[in-house]
Amino acid sequence: MIALAVGASALGAGVATAETATSGAYTFTRTVDNASPKVGDTITYTTVSSKSGLEGYVNRLTEIHAGCLEFVPGSAKISKLMGGLPGLGGVMKETVETPNASQSTATTKVFTSNGWYNNSKNPITMKTSYVVKCDPGTYGSGLTVGATLLGGGAGTSASFPEMGPAIVVQTTDPTGPGTDPGTDPGTNPGTNPGTGGGTGSLGSLSGGLGSLSGLFGSS
Repeated sequence: MIALAVGASALGAGVATAETATSGAYTFTRTVDNASPKVGDTITYTTVSSKSGLEGYVNRLTEIHAGCLEFVPGSAKISKLMGGLPGLGGVMKETVETPNASQSTATTKVFTSNGWYNNSKNPITMKTSYVVKCDPGTYGSGLTVGATLLGGGAGTSASFPEMGPAIVVQTTDPTGPGTDPGTDPGTNPGTNPGTGGGTGSLGSLSGGLGSLSGLFGSS
C-alpha cells in the first residue's frame, strides 16, 4: 500500500477551503469557492488531477458530497486534452459532462470516460456546482479516481472519501433581539420584545480529514 499525503489551507476557524492529496505519482487538489455559504447559495468545487513520470489516463472521477447539496444540472465541466497527444494535434478543451445516472447516488456524482490523458503538463480539471439546502453545520466532501496506465491497460484506483474541502453552512436568522418594543411606552411597554438571538448552531461535523490510503502505482 502506497503512503498518502494530505495537506490543507484554511480560512477561519478550521474551515478548509483547499485540500491536496497524493498517491504514488498522482496529485489531486480540491477547492471550493465559498466555504461559508448560507442556505440557498450555490457553491462550486474544483478538482485538479496531475501525474508525474509516465503518463496515464483517468477514466473515472467520482465526487463525494453531502446529501443536502443539490447538484446543478449542466454545471459539471471537465477540462482535458482532446484530439490527440501533446504535439500531435491534442488541445486542452472544456466540455460539459453529465453524471452517470446508473452509478451516481444521492451523495456521489460519477463521471466516466474511455480515458482522459493526464500528466503534469496536461492536468485534468473538473468543476461541479451545488445549491446548498443544508441545516447550519459542517459538511465534508471527497473524491474517488479510477485510471489506466499508459499502454498497459492495467486498472488502478484511489479513494479519498474525507479529503475535503469542508463547508460550514451559516445560520440565516438575522432578526436580533426583537422588532416590536411597544407603541405606548407610558402604559404599554410592548408585549413582544422579540425572541430571536440570531446565533444559530454550527451542528456536528459530518466530514473532514481522516486517515486515507491510495492504490495508484508510483510509475
